[in-house]
Amino acid sequence: MASPAHSLLETVTRRAAVIERLSGGLRDKRELTEGLDVSRQTVDRAVRELESVAIVERTDEGYRLTLVGELAYREFESLLTAYERLCLARDLLVHLPPDTRIDTDVLAGATVVHADHRFPRESARELERLVEGADSLVGYSPIAVPEYVSLFHHQVTRTDTEIELFLDEPLIERLVSGYTEELREAFSAPNFTMFRLSESLCPNMGIALADGSSVWIGVYDDTGNIRGAITTEADAAVAWARDRLEACRENGQEVPSNSAANE
Repeated sequence: MASPAHSLLETVTRRAAVIERLSGGLRDKRELTEGLDVSRQTVDRAVRELESVAIVERTDEGYRLTLVGELAYREFESLLTAYERLCLARDLLVHLPPDTRIDTDVLAGATVVHADHRFPRESARELERLVEGADSLVGYSPIAVPEYVSLFHHQVTRTDTEIELFLDEPLIERLVSGYTEELREAFSAPNFTMFRLSESLCPNMGIALADGSSVWIGVYDDTGNIRGAITTEADAAVAWARDRLEACRENGQEVPSNSAANE
C-alpha cells in the first residue's frame, strides 16, 4: 500500500500542469481551461483531486495554491531538477561503483561530454584545456595514458603551474617502469608533488580541480578507456572535489622526489 507521501507525490506528478499554472497566482476556470487547452470537465476533475489533498483551494475569484501546494510544488521542482541531472549524466554514472560518493548537486550546471567514435578525444581535450589554463591544479587518477603523461609532464616542466597529484600505488609502479625519465624531470621541478594511495579512491573516476574553482571528472570503463567527462564550476561540485581530494591527502603518502624513479 502506498504511503501518504507517495500518494501525494503521485498526485502532484499527475496534476503538475495545473499546479504550474496556479503557481503564477490566482486563476479562474476560464484561464485554466484556455491556458492548459483542456475541457472544463478536465479542469474540474483536476481541481477536485487537488482540493482533496489540500494543494488547491477555491476562492470567490477562482483557484489558488495553498501553502501545502506551494511547498509541494517547490519540492517537486527540486526533485525534477535532480532527475534531469541524472538523465544528463546517466550514461557515464553507470560506469561508477554503486558506493561512489557523489550526489546530484555535483551535476548542477555541468557540461557532460561523451567519448564516442565521432569525438573520441573530446573528454581528454576538456582536461587539456583545464590543465593548460590553470595556475594550480590538484588531481586524482586511477589510470594514466600516454597523452595524460605528456600533458602533465609539459605543464610541470615548461610552466609554473603548481601541480599536486594523488595516484593509486599500482599506477605509480607503472609510471616508474614506463616513464622513468619523465618522472625524473617532473620531480626536479619545484612545482610538482605526488602522493601514493594504497587504497583507490575510485577505480573508474578521475578528478581535477583547477585554481580551486573548476572541476573535471573523468569516467572510465573497466578496461581503462575513458567514457566521458563532466566539467563544472558549481559551488557544490567544487566543495565535493575538495572533500574527495582532501581525503586523498589524508590517506596518501608523499612520494619523495629522490626515490620516485628508483622504486
